[in-house]
Amino acid sequence: MNEKGYEAIYRRFRPATFDKVLGQAHIVRVLKRQIAVDETLHAYLFTGTRGTGKTTIARLLAKGVNCLSDGERPCGDCENCRAIRDGAFVDVIEIDAASNNGVADVRELISTVIYPPSVGRKRVYIIDEAHMLSAAANNAFLKTLEEPPENTIFILATTELGKVLPTIRSRCLMFEFKRVPAATIAEGMKDIMAELGAQADSDALALIAAVADGSVRDALSILEQCVSLGKDKLSRDDVLEAIGSAGDEMIAELAVAVLSKDAAAALIGINGMLTAGKDVRRVMEEWIDYLRSALLIKYLDKPETILSRSLENIAGIRERTAAVDEKVLAEHILKLSKVYNESRWATHPGILAEMLIIELSGETETKESI
Repeated sequence: MNEKGYEAIYRRFRPATFDKVLGQAHIVRVLKRQIAVDETLHAYLFTGTRGTGKTTIARLLAKGVNCLSDGERPCGDCENCRAIRDGAFVDVIEIDAASNNGVADVRELISTVIYPPSVGRKRVYIIDEAHMLSAAANNAFLKTLEEPPENTIFILATTELGKVLPTIRSRCLMFEFKRVPAATIAEGMKDIMAELGAQADSDALALIAAVADGSVRDALSILEQCVSLGKDKLSRDDVLEAIGSAGDEMIAELAVAVLSKDAAAALIGINGMLTAGKDVRRVMEEWIDYLRSALLIKYLDKPETILSRSLENIAGIRERTAAVDEKVLAEHILKLSKVYNESRWATHPGILAEMLIIELSGETETKESI
């Protein structure tokens, strides 16, 4: 713990330079070059799913154009870089359009644009959730984008590109942020664990990366939960405990019961999990993942290269589902995925899961009894 008190992992390990960014190499490469030759543009639009680094890279761009270093920028250590990191740099203004989306908010912003930067080379406006700007606010902002002030950069970030007006999009250099590969996230979490002076099993890190589903922010949040357990070395079971998972054994019993047409055992199993406080959608996610693992195991010589599971875990799945036909596994995955999506809007998603268990238990066919 430092003298300021505990600092959350996502804040402590937020990249200070472009080289520390996980993924998005196609974007980092372009921005580093633009900063190096002083050819940054007046407006950028960052789009992509949440947690993939839009705000982080926006801040790095703001640092880069204001960095005092004579070498590669941003350096992360100069006075300006530190001030931007701490949110104390007057020439970098961050706005959340979700709560400041009216025309009055935009006009207030525009009123400050006419002034030159106070202490930095460029004034940078980072507008998060840009798709939330009202129609009137967009129209007020558009003129500023058409006639951009000198030494001013606008960076718009959005998770819903379709809601950003075409007239706004056409005046920005757009970058699409992709989901970060699981292997890249796992390697990043490994480095963070090393800096924390802790260890983690490779399959534990692989599971964190798999659950994060391409979002570095989600991975850091999960890692935070795992670290809070206070274990010297994180195991896959520790990760399952931290995320509130039902656990591999319970999920395996549920899946095998349905595949064996034992609806009663499956219903008792899933209700036991829900009674224990497990989220039904989380249970369905893990059920889908188990069936997917079983299917891939049938097709791959070395499934461990793809699956975030230990060799022992893979061997257990192979043994339990050896007699199940591949088509049956695929059918269960598709039907379960459909119910999983429908459960988002269901008042009682647990009932949907129960009905699915009864349906699948009645239709399941295997090569031989399992």
